[in-house]
Amino acid sequence: MENENKQIKASKWALGILCILSAIVLILFYCVGADKIEFLNDSNLKAPQFTGLLIVWMYVMVILTAVAVLGFGICAGIKNMKVKTRSDRGGFAGIVILITAAVIVVSYLLGSTEPVQTGEKLVDKVGTLKLTDTCLLSIYVLVVASTVCTALSMVGVFKSKK
Repeated sequence: MENENKQIKASKWALGILCILSAIVLILFYCVGADKIEFLNDSNLKAPQFTGLLIVWMYVMVILTAVAVLGFGICAGIKNMKVKTRSDRGGFAGIVILITAAVIVVSYLLGSTEPVQTGEKLVDKVGTLKLTDTCLLSIYVLVVASTVCTALSMVGVFKSKK
């Protein structure tokens, strides 16, 4: 019980620190150097000073989230495999990982390699186009799935029947 309280306290601290860092990055992005003008593609554009920092922070957050989800999912799956009877296994970690992998594979197969015009530039790299479509399709499907699961969880569909 005491170990569980320490874990909850540690996760609250980690969440708080990440929220504070995210707030600092957003304040820097929106409030410091936001009026900086750069000349690009024959036009003047606003280019906030801390755009690079914001992009790097978003990459860090995505990587941390992916590592946490996969890590805790694999740990929960291993922990649940040690349980003797199938009815005592309460985790969905294996199922979630398989569904996520299936969504990514199907998204990759459905991804288009058709060149895209972005402003004056034509993007025609097959690898970039395939990766972008895979990410977009996966995000769309997984956002819908997580929204449905959240709604079902709020209704009480996933409650334990002990």
